[in-house]
Amino acid sequence: MQLDDPRIREALDDDGDGAGGAGKPEQLPRMSFGDHLDELRKRVIRSLLAIGIAILAVLPFKQEVTEILIEPYRVQWRIGFENWIEQLQEEKARGELDDLGEGFLAFSLENKDKILAGGFRWDYLLERMSGYPVPYSLYATGGLEDMLAFMWFSLIFALAIASPVVVWQAWAFVAAGLYKHERAVFYRYFPLMVVLVCAGVWFGYRIALPFSLGFLVSLMDPSQVKAIFSIGQFLTLEFTLTAAMGVMFQLPLIMLALQKVGLVRHRAFVKHWRVTVLVIFCCSALFTPPEPVSMILMAAPMMLLYLFGLLLTWRASKHEQALPEAS
Repeated sequence: MQLDDPRIREALDDDGDGAGGAGKPEQLPRMSFGDHLDELRKRVIRSLLAIGIAILAVLPFKQEVTEILIEPYRVQWRIGFENWIEQLQEEKARGELDDLGEGFLAFSLENKDKILAGGFRWDYLLERMSGYPVPYSLYATGGLEDMLAFMWFSLIFALAIASPVVVWQAWAFVAAGLYKHERAVFYRYFPLMVVLVCAGVWFGYRIALPFSLGFLVSLMDPSQVKAIFSIGQFLTLEFTLTAAMGVMFQLPLIMLALQKVGLVRHRAFVKHWRVTVLVIFCCSALFTPPEPVSMILMAAPMMLLYLFGLLLTWRASKHEQALPEAS
């Protein structure tokens, strides 16, 4: 086949490798191994500087940062506290509540709105005054655990704040070795990737973590096992669950990428949906705490994301079928 074949020129132009329709391949800048290392060093230094500045900006706000990160624990505590009041009221209606329980119920009803709004001053005494056998606050099992946890909190917040700079530096390093059409693919799907990551982290933070904690607490009998969570354990659980959600929410883009490279087609995704459902539940069990609520809370949105991925792969397959007709 001749190099001046119009089909070759058209393919080069469609892929972005052509320049002004002349059929000339795009020329990438050549860099030696030392130049690559020097460029990588500059990008890493800039990213670390951005993270360091963000950490210094976060450190003075220990109370605010900690309050944000323990909010999922507060959510499950408030839900459990309301259930506790209902339980006391049911016992009172049956005539099974003793004088001490009457005092717990009276205090809880009188201060319910303040407690649920977070405006009760003596919140560290709520367990004793309301009788609800779950501490309002997390515990530090060692003298340094709270400070070490806050340092991790600060790092996580700093990474979130500095993420635009870090992502830009990483992209600037990688983009230098990509063709124009390859960069266009990144620009097309990167916003969706960011949206899916944020949605996954939000879902893990606001829904999956509070309800899974509430389920674990509901299994405990206070006369045998008391629910006490340390700040370090809670941070590990929170980071693991939210990070897993952020990664798992990338399922639609993973499906689209597999189709783009030709490994799996849309028909195969539809045909083997049963296997996909099994894999989703296995991954949910692997990346969540060992209890069914967290697994279900991860698997349910994954099924919806799988349907969204089917829509993306269907649109991509229609586009691929239309290309030969257009040529």
